[in-house]
Amino acid sequence: MFYSEDEFSVYDFASGIAEAVDLVSPDLNNHHKQVAYIAFNIAKEMHLNDEDIQNIVLASMMHDIGAFTCEDRYKVVFAMFNDSEFNQHQIMGYKLLCNFEPFKKAAELILNHHVQYNEKTAESVPIGCFIIHLADRVSIMLDKRREILEQVPEIMNKIYLNQQKFHPDTISALYRIAELEYFWIEACLLPNDNILVEKMRFNKKSFDLDTLKSLAKVVSQIIDFRSRFTSTHSCGVAAVAYELTRISGFSETECKLMEIAGYLHDIGKLAISNEILEKNGSLNYEEFNEMRKHPYYTYIILSRIKGFEQIAVCAAYHHERLDGKGYPFHVKGENFTKLARVIAVADIVTAITEDRPYRCGMDSEKALEILTEMAESDGIDKDIVEVVYDNFTVINNVRDKAQKDEQQVYNKFYDIPPAAPVGDGKYD
Repeated sequence: MFYSEDEFSVYDFASGIAEAVDLVSPDLNNHHKQVAYIAFNIAKEMHLNDEDIQNIVLASMMHDIGAFTCEDRYKVVFAMFNDSEFNQHQIMGYKLLCNFEPFKKAAELILNHHVQYNEKTAESVPIGCFIIHLADRVSIMLDKRREILEQVPEIMNKIYLNQQKFHPDTISALYRIAELEYFWIEACLLPNDNILVEKMRFNKKSFDLDTLKSLAKVVSQIIDFRSRFTSTHSCGVAAVAYELTRISGFSETECKLMEIAGYLHDIGKLAISNEILEKNGSLNYEEFNEMRKHPYYTYIILSRIKGFEQIAVCAAYHHERLDGKGYPFHVKGENFTKLARVIAVADIVTAITEDRPYRCGMDSEKALEILTEMAESDGIDKDIVEVVYDNFTVINNVRDKAQKDEQQVYNKFYDIPPAAPVGDGKYD
């Protein structure tokens, strides 16, 4: 089963994004979900309605996705109470999520989640922003190396000394729940997925594949817009995967599912530091090994979404080989399913034909030569490569159009003016 329309929760995607982003550094492990748990309890104590609480939770789980580098994350997370200057990552987070309806209200909360309380902001900023702000500051004070209940007086004293920066209603709610030992214990339990799901009881919705595709595209932008080197890569893989399955005679449902898998295949890169993704040159041994982890993270993240088990497999196997010498699972034979092989070929086709800021993509002759060599060495599926060979112009035009359209979205996202052609027209 690729996908079940019986029930689906945007919480699953937000949870996966939170987990992946926090994997970048052990010091940030579980930060987003911890903020979500603390914010949830503050909001419940303030007797907000379920819809507002759910949007606060979603925003909390993605509140720092606009901080793309490790340096940015550390500055934002560990700023303690001097956090009023960090506006850029709030804007970026908002821009990434605001055009997808189920995340729209959460995006509006992310836009001002570092705002400090005063008479002016009290009138113009939603209460959810103040809740996330307070939850975020409490989270960074929790020391995983120390016994949690010993820290409570110290944490609450720091909050008291800085209470003028927080909305008084949120402070009052925190004071009340701070008396409950279980609140602090649960806030530090790792992992706390079960606690979050059980307490929050998110409403699940039935989404059609087109809506899921829209969500997958939003997630692909969260992945790809971190780096100018791969800013349109997932969009290209999705377009090629759809076209390959269409030409190969798969059903329309399977084509859309492979398009979704293409958008999501690199979601594991959210766990890779931007310093590695943005390196303009060859990766060293340590960096390359770090990069090799990302398909595994893709699998872990997607396989936790109910009904996405096979999509997870197809997306995560994009660096596998038919001879079992790929990574990270070293699957081969029947375990390397036909549709998973499609994503693997789509990833390669896109990678070698797309333009990057530091070089132009390969022409058809060179691209087909490489694909043929890989097929003959039992790396990728010969039948799928034959489809590419027979339909290269059509497939490449579809990829090119999809990536040019996405490049305009990327440029608008960063307010980048139209650029001159890249390189000298030769692949290097």
